[in-house]
Amino acid sequence: MERLSKLIIRSCDISEIEIGRTPWDIILTRTRLRNLTSVIITGCNGLKDLMWLLFVPNLTHLELQCLEKVEEIISEEKVSSSITDEPKARGMNTPFQKLERLELINLPRLKRIYWSPLLFPCLKKIVVEKCPKLRKLPLSIKSCVGGGEELVINYRDDQWFKRVRWEDSH
Repeated sequence: MERLSKLIIRSCDISEIEIGRTPWDIILTRTRLRNLTSVIITGCNGLKDLMWLLFVPNLTHLELQCLEKVEEIISEEKVSSSITDEPKARGMNTPFQKLERLELINLPRLKRIYWSPLLFPCLKKIVVEKCPKLRKLPLSIKSCVGGGEELVINYRDDQWFKRVRWEDSH
């Protein structure tokens, strides 16, 4: 797994991707996934969340398509319930620090990516299509500071763009 740079999961019946149960498993997994930069998951209708992405520190491309049950990519409740001791918390990092491209396509139940604004110093492009329940992006005015480039948000639904709420707006 140390050399794994791209992970594609297509059309499967899995309901959960679990990293590990002990703090050692989590720290070891994060080390093993340090070269993973691209994750594409499509047609896995049993998946509900993707909390394991917290352990992929160098992720640059995330593409999620046709995932019927995903309501949150990283759930605050699930993260809070899994962090019960300090060593385990050290195994996690703030997600998406190196993310350059985020594609969310045909996720009918998706409500949130993350529960609070994140820093995306490298983010260049977000694609959103057929995500009718996604009302809020984890962005604030400070999210993309430092990237030096423009952030492009492509959306295929004008109504979605009118409904989306920005963290800094009231």
